[in-house]
Amino acid sequence: MFYLRTFPILLAIVVVMIAGSFLYGSTGALEPMEVSTLRLETSSKNLTARVQVIDQTEIEQSGTVDLVELLRREANLQVRSTSGNSARSTVSMGGFGENGGLRTLVLLDGHRLNAIDMSTINWYSIPLALVDSIEVIRGGQSGTFGNHGVGGVIKINTKLPKVEPSGSLEASAGSFDTFNARGAYSQRIGGMGLTIFGDRAESDGYRVNGDQKTDAGGVRLDWGSESDLRGYLSWSLSNTAFGFPGDLNASALLADRRQTTDPNNRGMERSSRGRAGLTYEINDNWSLENRLGYQDREVSADMPSMFYLAETNYESFSYGPALHYNSNVVDWMFGMDFTKDTLDAKTNYGDSAYERSTSAFFTSTGLPLSDQWNLNGNFRVERAGNSGVDSGTQLNEVNKDEWAGGIGLIREFGNENRVYGTIRRFYRYAATDEYAYSINKDLEPENGYEVELGMDWNVDQIFLSGRIFRQWMEGEIIYDPLVPAVPFNGSNVNLPKNRRVGLDLSMDWQISESIRSGVSYEYVRATFEEDNYPGGNYSGSRVPLVPEGLVRLFLELHPVDSLLLSLGGSYVGESFRGSDFSNTEAKMEDYWLYDLGINYVLSESATLFGSVENLLDEEYLSTAFGSGLYPGEGREVRVGLRLSF
Repeated sequence: MFYLRTFPILLAIVVVMIAGSFLYGSTGALEPMEVSTLRLETSSKNLTARVQVIDQTEIEQSGTVDLVELLRREANLQVRSTSGNSARSTVSMGGFGENGGLRTLVLLDGHRLNAIDMSTINWYSIPLALVDSIEVIRGGQSGTFGNHGVGGVIKINTKLPKVEPSGSLEASAGSFDTFNARGAYSQRIGGMGLTIFGDRAESDGYRVNGDQKTDAGGVRLDWGSESDLRGYLSWSLSNTAFGFPGDLNASALLADRRQTTDPNNRGMERSSRGRAGLTYEINDNWSLENRLGYQDREVSADMPSMFYLAETNYESFSYGPALHYNSNVVDWMFGMDFTKDTLDAKTNYGDSAYERSTSAFFTSTGLPLSDQWNLNGNFRVERAGNSGVDSGTQLNEVNKDEWAGGIGLIREFGNENRVYGTIRRFYRYAATDEYAYSINKDLEPENGYEVELGMDWNVDQIFLSGRIFRQWMEGEIIYDPLVPAVPFNGSNVNLPKNRRVGLDLSMDWQISESIRSGVSYEYVRATFEEDNYPGGNYSGSRVPLVPEGLVRLFLELHPVDSLLLSLGGSYVGESFRGSDFSNTEAKMEDYWLYDLGINYVLSESATLFGSVENLLDEEYLSTAFGSGLYPGEGREVRVGLRLSF
């Protein structure tokens, strides 16, 4: 029935888009589409969204050894950790607090990494040796990318083999007995490209029982780069062991912030990922792309302090065909996404199994209205079916239907400058454990609308980028401990209405050939709008765990060609603690973290690098829930050597 109801809307949008193509198509020309290995997408210049690209040079010169630290510093994203290290951190954007990671979609070569439950992404399972670039796309992007794309999207793009054989080796060591080593090699033999990569990351951690150790690696094959039929096949594996140091109360934190009250709580994660794609250039205008994905994860937890023992297996299949039309007058894409996710959990409290199948149709277009004005739009309709068994009880089967879309205008000023405006609708399906272990037909998907105005502007050696936005959200899912429930109070519920108003700005200034500086600033005011909440009256309260501001400053000095020095500072504003919906508890205090970096080129193939994180050894809270406090990492010094050949 949902498809019957939404078909007229879809038909109307398609008719308008097609009509616009014929009415305005001859007045100007779009830039050619950029063809990726996994999906045909327009360049960031043609998207009505703020897009930041972190390229290979920035990754290498950052001195970071993991994706979380890279995203915090280079993209000014919010990061929270309960373990005192980056491996299982929550990365979020757009002003989302608790479970913000559920509202940030993470893609690896176009394949979703977010699980169907609330488990975090193991960031160390994605070796930096594999990463070529990262695209950070802000705002609700469900119309293009689907579920989870509420606050934004992080697209991780892997390296492709070059014509000449190339490779790299890197090793670094530092505080807390930290050691990292990674390497990659690629070569083309005839029409076939081969890439091999590997990574080792280990640390005792800032806190007792905050250690982690990860081994990851894989292989990728590419073929047909210069033919009408091209494709790729990749497989990667990772194995991680880690501790759960747990929270501290105020007195324990004051006595020793590095201690743990849970010294024996341990976890382990093993994963394997397979990705494949095949693209056929039908003619000069039409292309057909197919992509397949498979992921298998096993996560185990042994937590004596909570009398909890669990082993959870995840399996995910995905298939996405896309038909793309590209000409000098209009771009079109029509596609479908099919996924099947299963979760099988065995615990000492009982076993459970869940399954989610989704099917979606999406379309997008970009067309010029004149030499300066461009119109783009997208639409997506999706159905998600949920079923499961909990402790031998068959749960209700729940089918949820949603749609998303957006339409926007871009006004170009020359080749580099532009302003844009857009309105979007977004959605997110509930995670399986947000159903509180009984598939609940009363728990609806989150949805809402967003209006955004933005610009990208270049003035001499200064590049400015920014946006302002307002988001209206209905049905945001939270765990409210005050909601009456059986046998204990507390339940996941849909909130009536939330509102977010915000802006994020950045300036990058190449002051001279040897000096570069910049600043990024984000402000989001996230509030509850209505007073008929199930757990109490929260009207006018701020959403917990949303900082009042995020700031990133940096200065780079290039006194000689072989030496790069960097100084940075990151500010995180104060916020209310997790679950403090009435805003009555003490806030988490704001803090500054400073960092130093050095890159010294020893030769064409060797670079010495080093960094100091949290230079002033600031004592701060990474996150907090009630009286449970999670301290952030202290000062960390690291040195390393990078070889390329």
